[in-house]
Amino acid sequence: MSEPSLRRLRYFIALAEHGKFQTAAEAMSISQPALSAELRRLEDFVGRPLFLRSPSTRLTPAGQALLPHAKAAVGAANRFNGVAAELGSGESTTIAIGTVATFLHRGLPEAVKDFTTDRPRISVTTREATSASQSDMLLGHEIDISCGHMPVQHPGVICTPAARENFWLCVPSELNGISLAEAADRPFVIFHRSASPIYHDTVVGICRSHGFEPRIHHETTSWATAVEMVAHGLGIALAPTPLARSSRRDERLSFSRIESGPNAPQAWVTIRREDQSGPVGELSMAIVVASEESTDTAPMTD
Repeated sequence: MSEPSLRRLRYFIALAEHGKFQTAAEAMSISQPALSAELRRLEDFVGRPLFLRSPSTRLTPAGQALLPHAKAAVGAANRFNGVAAELGSGESTTIAIGTVATFLHRGLPEAVKDFTTDRPRISVTTREATSASQSDMLLGHEIDISCGHMPVQHPGVICTPAARENFWLCVPSELNGISLAEAADRPFVIFHRSASPIYHDTVVGICRSHGFEPRIHHETTSWATAVEMVAHGLGIALAPTPLARSSRRDERLSFSRIESGPNAPQAWVTIRREDQSGPVGELSMAIVVASEESTDTAPMTD
């Protein structure tokens, strides 16, 4: 039996993402019977069902196992086609970066600016995404560089540690000088765990190491929101160094260094192994260096 085509893999991905044959067929501009027939052929090739069709359409364990590989194959093909088109037309190539928000405060913009100044024919794009989602994005060739707090566990990638995150107590300016222990009874502004389990668990862990359980009143999905809520007197927060440094001139806020311990979150810059010796590898190392230089080298006033 012949190997499945990229088109068939795209149909497989579409049904996995949409969960309904009709919706997937419309998204792929194909009739529903034709889509069903193509997926039956794919299941015949695999030798087992990829979808449960009743009571609702959902992936079987075999389908779940194959989905990331299908995305990687289709993503690689799309990337190949895009680069080939750029080379054929003489236009610049593109490097896509996935990043969590803190990297935007730890030298990533400066690294990108310097890189594109030296390599003007290369276009660099960024896409903010959670650390967890960047794994599939990198393997699926949606991005070329992953900047996050989770190392990608795959033999085809290279993970380079960038910097370890230190934390600062962020309070309204009128509470300047208050210690974390003294702030124990105050409401906390904290990352929602579904948005960033690493930040959530780290902040809770720091509080517990100081002898109390944080009273979580406000949960956010961005540091900008957390800092702004503190500035309005709605609570206190523990913010990583890049955010504390970028907000230190805000007269509404006061920051003091907190001992985070050896379990503070580690930042990682990850690329596909195949890109190590090219422009992607060069830019990734520039991001690593910028991150390390921005972490704690510039002093902050407590």
